[in-house]
This record gives sequence, structure tokens and C-alpha cells, in this order.
Amino acid sequence: MRTRVVLLSAVCVSSLVGAHAGPALAQGLLDPYAGGVVQYVPGEGVAPGFDDPVSALGEPTRFTGVGAFPGAVTPFNPPYLPGEVVSVGSGGSLTLRLGTPAVDAATNPFGIDLIIFHNGGYIDAAFPAGVVGGTFFDGGTVEVSADGVEFFVVPGVAAEDHFPTLGYLDLPGPFVQEPGLVPSDFRRPVDPALNPLGLGFDALVAAYNGSGGGTGIDIARVGLAEVRYVRISAGAGQKADIDAIAVVRPACEADIDGNGVLDVFDFIAFQNLFVAGDGRADCDGDGVLGLFDFLCLLNRFTEGC
Repeated sequence: MRTRVVLLSAVCVSSLVGAHAGPALAQGLLDPYAGGVVQYVPGEGVAPGFDDPVSALGEPTRFTGVGAFPGAVTPFNPPYLPGEVVSVGSGGSLTLRLGTPAVDAATNPFGIDLIIFHNGGYIDAAFPAGVVGGTFFDGGTVEVSADGVEFFVVPGVAAEDHFPTLGYLDLPGPFVQEPGLVPSDFRRPVDPALNPLGLGFDALVAAYNGSGGGTGIDIARVGLAEVRYVRISAGAGQKADIDAIAVVRPACEADIDGNGVLDVFDFIAFQNLFVAGDGRADCDGDGVLGLFDFLCLLNRFTEGC
């Protein structure tokens, strides 16, 4: 009974107060990857088959090379087939719309708000054992936008950068022909302070700490509270190969308004999303906004952070 009172009180307050004027809403639970292609300009030097921008939509690749040289995706064995990555050649660009906005929330791990997945990787200094001896990254400029009109270059980071994709957490080595049983978390960033040079495969996986890797982007670097569009471009002599973009899972999914505190305003923010028909209110992920989404939020709220 007590929990019902809390929920109903929050809903009543929401109807009286209206939109809660506070921090940008935290990342939602629905469609946390790039959901649409806004524009694609291939640029120079793009090979046939790698010019389909739809390849960058949805979840990153966990297992690559099917029909050729199959293998689990690891930092030493990145995705490489057509349909898995799209190339952005010199002078080209790729603009994607996120399925749910990336938000500069206080609870996001390491301050990272979104993650870019690509086909860069680490050079194996002790093949086939998997010891990080160097990198093969092709660069690429990253720009972000809240409205799809005004874009801001994210300083100090390239589209292809640390950390290459890791598809599974239970692989016996960096070059295996069977998928693992424990998938990594593509919405969890790697600690940007990690220095992978010299690490063996097992140590590298441990250092990823459950993450699926990717290039972490902190949108606070450009002064935006929320990002809905990402553009990746390649300058002279560059070629970025993009697999996916993911919105970071907040450390506390019940903190809807992203202020680091669980309170009635999280219910108000959720109510506003629900009334607006926003997919971020689909807490239980069934594709339908209904009563069970409120119950889902209530359970997360009760669990705390």
C-alpha cells in the first residue's frame, strides 16, 4: 500500500506542477543505439559493400566473419565484413540520429555519455596470445548536436580511438571461432584512464570490467546537456569505419531527471515522458507504454542506487 501511495502521489504532483524544470532527463531504456541515418556522404576510397550507412544502426557486432573467417569480436579481431561496418572516406561524413538522447548526467560512469564502436583494434605483440603492442586506428572527427542543425566538434577524441570492441567476457583467447556465453555490456564505458599497452588478453578483458569497449564521448566537452545526433567525418588521408553508436546506461536508471538523487521529481519526469509518448518511458522494454512501465520504475526506485 505504501508504494502505491508514493506512486500515486508522484503522479498527482506531476499533474499539478507540470514539466519539472531541472537537469536534462537521463538516458532511456528503449533503443539505446543509433536509430536512423540522416545523411551519408561516402567520401573518397570507400570499397564496394562498405557504403551502406544502415550498417551503423543498432547494436555493435559481437561475432564477425561469418561465411569467411568467423570469430568472436575482440580488441585484436574487430568486425570487418560489409554489413557490419560502414566506411567514411576522405572528405566524407556520416550523420546518425540516436534512438534515445545521450544526456550529460551526473551518474554516468566516468562522465562518458555515448560510445562509438568501430573496426580499429590493437596490434598483437605476441600473436596469437594477444598482448597489446600498438594500435591500428584511422581517426575521424566526431561532432554532436542537440537539434540536428548546429553541430559541435568534440575536442581531444577521434571516432576510431581507444577502446576496441570486445563482444564477450568469457573467451579463452583473442582469436576464437565460437561465440562466448557471457556478452559484454555495450552501454558500459571503459575507464578512460586505462593504459592498455603491454596488457595480455585476460588482463585486458579484466580491465574492461564488463564493458564492450568503444570510444567514449563526454558531451560536456561541448557544453551540451543532451545530444540527439552524431556526425563522423574524415579529413584528408583518413577513413573511419563505423559499426555502431550506443547511449551509455546510467549508473542509476531510476534517476530519471539525472540529478544524482532519487526523489519525487524522478516520478514527475517519468510522468512527463509517458504523457508525451516518449520511448524513454518504456521502462519494461515491451514496446508499449502502460501501467507496467510505472510498476517497473517503482521497482527500480525501490531497489535504489
